[in-house]
Amino acid sequence: MREFIHSLMTDERKGAAWLPFKFLLYIISLAYWAVILIRAILYKYRIFRSEKVPLKIISVGNLTLGGTGKTPFVIGLVKILKESLNKDAAVLIRGYGWDEQNMLRNSLPDVPVLVGEDRVASAHRAIRLYGSSVAILDDGFQYWELERDLNIVLIDSRDPFGNGNLFPRGVLREPKSAIKRADIVVFSKINKKKYDMTAAKEELKNINDDLIFLEAFHQPKYFYNARLRKQFDLSHVSDKRVVLLSSIGDPAYFEETVSDLGAKVVEHVVYGDHYNYKAKDAQHIMDRFNERSFDFIVTTEKDAVKLRRMSIYFGNYMMLTLVVEMNLTDGKEQLIDRLHSLYNRKIA
Repeated sequence: MREFIHSLMTDERKGAAWLPFKFLLYIISLAYWAVILIRAILYKYRIFRSEKVPLKIISVGNLTLGGTGKTPFVIGLVKILKESLNKDAAVLIRGYGWDEQNMLRNSLPDVPVLVGEDRVASAHRAIRLYGSSVAILDDGFQYWELERDLNIVLIDSRDPFGNGNLFPRGVLREPKSAIKRADIVVFSKINKKKYDMTAAKEELKNINDDLIFLEAFHQPKYFYNARLRKQFDLSHVSDKRVVLLSSIGDPAYFEETVSDLGAKVVEHVVYGDHYNYKAKDAQHIMDRFNERSFDFIVTTEKDAVKLRRMSIYFGNYMMLTLVVEMNLTDGKEQLIDRLHSLYNRKIA
């Protein structure tokens, strides 16, 4: 059902036969829009209040549903804060189980990662337990409860706004006009852009003329095999037959990335974003894999964490995890300047 609804949201299903379903989703999206509007009004007129905490809050979020690369960007932002400003950041996440937390901790072993729905409480814990002076609010663009000093929004350069409709008729979490709350827009996956970025930037500038634009993409670094505790060069999959396993927001981009490394993808087992693998899934996945002749299984960092947590293994097949980092190709100096400017203002 989830895949069916997603195909309607993204207009993969075309033709008159699907119009009644799309119309139903459109009606639901109007109700969703009404909820968003009422919530915004309540905060605008301070009927509901955002709490200000005594540390710098940098929000990293989306205008659309998933798949823009927030986690690699958060990891890169933590490193920039340390290297360029000598600031040790905490990360505040809502959390989907423990997998996102574990991935962040693997990449940032010395960084406090605080998990909880109440990220105001998490911010106070960061101060009390770690003496933090800056925190990154992961997936925070729609989190009104906490005031922030900087709003960063990631947008997929391959499909910036979907079909322009709100969820569930489209992939927008808010109307495009919400970008007026943002300070920085990062166009991710710029190496696979399918749209005129100049036009997209002009459209957003018409909404918010103060926006700073960055461009970035997921840079593959190496493969890792947990069983052997060994890294492999990216060339390790060149001219090899591989099967992929993923449960992320944009499986197509993952597949393209592996293909660009010279691998021949012969099968891709896809689960929904944030899917929690179950023990029974192992046999289904193995059945799919056994139908193919291949050299390696390749998965994502997020999936590798979940598979280890569930103790799911695939016999004698070698599984490689593709490790990536967010590579800022344009605007990094502007980002650093903007981060420096945060510390020219006193914390209220």
